[in-house]
Amino acid sequence: MPKKQEDQKKKIISVTMSQPLVGKIDKLVDERVGRSRAQLIEDAVRWFLDFTVHEWTERGIYLNNVRVLLQSETVSSLFFSKLTPGDQYELGKTAGSQAPVSDILKIEYGANPTDEKNRALIFEILESFGWGSFRDQGDMIVIGSPFYPAPFLRGYFETLLNLDLELVETNVKDNVALEIK
Repeated sequence: MPKKQEDQKKKIISVTMSQPLVGKIDKLVDERVGRSRAQLIEDAVRWFLDFTVHEWTERGIYLNNVRVLLQSETVSSLFFSKLTPGDQYELGKTAGSQAPVSDILKIEYGANPTDEKNRALIFEILESFGWGSFRDQGDMIVIGSPFYPAPFLRGYFETLLNLDLELVETNVKDNVALEIK
């Protein structure tokens, strides 16, 4: 048998899991998220290998419809350093109008990204994607340790959240403060 076909042969294994986890798997199968328990468990192992970067594959890491890229802050800084603050702002506006987080909110949660009550969810998603730490202080959005520069973030959130924002000067470089006008 050729090596490729041999690698694709399936083997039956037995797995012991907690009852609550089995219940969640069965619920996913009932909701047609997965075809079977076996398929979901096999997919989970593949995701584990990808997310832990234990065995990198050409597939990369995908979250919903978003391909995840592991990139150093240095490379990102070099890219943005070639753009004027005005260009960074315009790029942010364009990115905000096509933001995958907006699709996640609409499709996964049936929520409108421009609705103020959904900001916490948006910030939680972006935080988990490594954008920084977010605090919504009513009339101000504060981003700690932001991955992107302040002008980009201002443009991004103006478009995504449909707000008029003003960049507030901060004493600490690792903070971006956006005042809602």
